[in-house]
Amino acid sequence: MIIKPYLTFYGNAEEAMNFYIAVFGAEMVALSRYEGSPMDMPEEYGNKILHAEIRVAEQSILLCDAMPGSEATNGSRISLSIDYPQIMEMESLFKRLGEGGTIQMPLQDTFWGARFGMLTDKFGISWMLNCDLN
Repeated sequence: MIIKPYLTFYGNAEEAMNFYIAVFGAEMVALSRYEGSPMDMPEEYGNKILHAEIRVAEQSILLCDAMPGSEATNGSRISLSIDYPQIMEMESLFKRLGEGGTIQMPLQDTFWGARFGMLTDKFGISWMLNCDLN
């Protein structure tokens, strides 16, 4: 089984996708827009993302713009956890993901023998980064 996180945005999925591609050095695998789909959408919604997939190493992140009228609270849509083997790489990613966002817990050594931190990025997505110190 492979679990793919699916991130929902409210009109800025393309901006978020480009941000994640830049931060992670990801590649775009798929991109579909509401325009041309059989769904009945307002004309101004045509250029919004119906479905996209980006690949980070061998893992995928899926994302879309929510359908008009959908509701969500920033930070509650999903939380992603990333384990890193190298502290320096993790610290760099934490800094880049945190740009324009909010740090809930700065990177620090923990009681479970890891360096760990939590943040919400500028798009309202919660991230947990962990590096085992053993």
